Amino acid sequence: MEEKNNQKEKELTLNDLAQMMEGGFKRVDKRFEESRKYTKKLIDEKIEWLARNTQDNFLSIEGKLDGVEGRLGKIETGMEDIKANLNKKVDRFEHKDLEIRVEKMEEKFKLKQRLKFA
Repeated sequence: MEEKNNQKEKELTLNDLAQMMEGGFKRVDKRFEESRKYTKKLIDEKIEWLARNTQDNFLSIEGKLDGVEGRLGKIETGMEDIKANLNKKVDRFEHKDLEIRVEKMEEKFKLKQRLKFA
């Protein structure tokens, strides 16, 4: 009986086995290629999304920096005004201080005042 079953089954030759393996490898290669293409597509989409997102963020930061630069310019101008006003006040204080010192020396040495400071 076993002989009949064996006879019904075709004998497997090395050539048949090689063809079966080749077909299997081709199917696996095809699946790998499809998987590679799908993965590449996903990676390309992610790279594109990251590039757009990065560009948008840089533009946003650039806009904020422009605002900061404008405010910094106003602060610098304000500081210059403060310096100028402070220098005027310091000059006035020094002038008043010198005027008082001269008056005290005149009193001490009983000198007659020649000029009256305004």
